[in-house]
Amino acid sequence: MHLEKNVFKSTIGTLLDIKTKTKDGLKSRMEVVNENITTEIHPTQSPQSGKVEIPVASYNLTKDEKRAVCQWLRSVKEPTGFSSNIKSLVSMKDLTLTSFNAHDCHVMLTVFLPIVIRAIGPEYVKKVITCLGYFFNILTQKVIDEAELPDLKQFIAETLCQLEICFPPSFFDIMTHLMMHMVDQIQELGPVYLHQMWTYEWFMSTLNRYVLKHAYPKSSMVEAYTTNEAINCCTKYIQDGRAIGLPVPQHEGRTTGIGCMGRKVRTDFLYEMVKEAHHNVLNQLVVMESFVDKHLGEIHDTCGGQRTEAGSKSNTRPISQCGSKSYRTYCMGTLMKQGLHLAHQHKSQHGKGMTSMDTNSTQRRRTRIA
Repeated sequence: MHLEKNVFKSTIGTLLDIKTKTKDGLKSRMEVVNENITTEIHPTQSPQSGKVEIPVASYNLTKDEKRAVCQWLRSVKEPTGFSSNIKSLVSMKDLTLTSFNAHDCHVMLTVFLPIVIRAIGPEYVKKVITCLGYFFNILTQKVIDEAELPDLKQFIAETLCQLEICFPPSFFDIMTHLMMHMVDQIQELGPVYLHQMWTYEWFMSTLNRYVLKHAYPKSSMVEAYTTNEAINCCTKYIQDGRAIGLPVPQHEGRTTGIGCMGRKVRTDFLYEMVKEAHHNVLNQLVVMESFVDKHLGEIHDTCGGQRTEAGSKSNTRPISQCGSKSYRTYCMGTLMKQGLHLAHQHKSQHGKGMTSMDTNSTQRRRTRIA
């Protein structure tokens, strides 16, 4: 957990050139000079002012790129409970990110950062940051195939080599080196989500909010915690009681029309799919061709022999389109009429047979009585 936070802090601090978080500066450039590598970013001394000038490197964003990154992060909208409000972490005045916790770093490193770096110029910097986010995304999955772990370790080794090409030597501290041992940790302890500290940090932040008397912090935590437990126990026996500490669902009551303006109209999409499937079946059956011709003939007669539906020019439609919606109703009405007609005929014939049988049975009864 802290590994993700430190890696993200170093990465975003170096990209946005945040003073307290960047790994790039005069000391890191002097290390490059001592190692005699990447001569194009060596610091130079101005002959006029005598000041040391640090040239722009490939990982340094311009002001327009910084503004594009901050504007994208400020405008992002995440689902409820997915992460904290990213908008509150962005400072458009300084073009920096501040006050982010470990879970925010996890979300931004695995989800948002690979998207927002599209505003960066060099392609190889985009690629290496995307690979870094992909690695941490694989690590935090709940199901990891053990056969893929050797390839994952090889992948992070190659990613670190690419990071050495893009970023200065000061970027590689002990936290960056620990990424090589994360695969071994998964082999020994299982998936990472089983031993993360987010749950305990959230619970500790809840306990810290219980502190009202700083002279006695422990007693304040115990008193508030026992009070909440007692109230939660009592709410189980109260009708429509709400548990303490649990947020109210954002869309609660909306499905029944509460809080909505205008007409409360619902559309059953499953029923619409059934009607569409029914219409397609009726059109594809060979037996129904006679009904299709009859229906189109009736529509043609109602339209006065025209090829389009009567009305204004903007509302004219072909006969096949204006009849497609009423075709199901026409078929149902025609078939019901035919079925009722056949049932009436069958009932009349069957009723005559019953009357003759009744007369014969009555005659037999009379002869027996006589």
